[in-house]
Amino acid sequence: MENKIGRTVWFDLPVANLSDAMSFYEGLLGWKYRQMEDSPLTDYVMVEAGGQLIGGLRKVASPPTPLPTGEGGRRPGEASYPILYFTVEKLDPKVARAKELGATLEGQTVNLGKDRGRYQWIRDRAGNLIGLWAPE
Repeated sequence: MENKIGRTVWFDLPVANLSDAMSFYEGLLGWKYRQMEDSPLTDYVMVEAGGQLIGGLRKVASPPTPLPTGEGGRRPGEASYPILYFTVEKLDPKVARAKELGATLEGQTVNLGKDRGRYQWIRDRAGNLIGLWAPE
């Protein structure tokens, strides 16, 4: 079995509107969805990418409240909580697609230098902060 220590193996994104979030991520990242068989969880879908289950979307009563930026010594766009990063082939087209799908940009695109790629933070339509990363 491949060593998975230190790797992200699953994620849950809280969303107030499950069908809207499914549409957003299917349009942005090509995700497919599955219901859990024989599960009492009716407000939860599993996310499939590349034929593998990688996470889930969980319906919540109200949308996540974004943390304020620029207060308490934080720079605008600086996060004080975990952020999930999703790999994309090319960053600029995916950032443009995210905006078309209703996402908002958070901060500027960051070039990590030394051939480590670039990333851009976005807020999905449910208010979740995620990062899109490309090796380019």
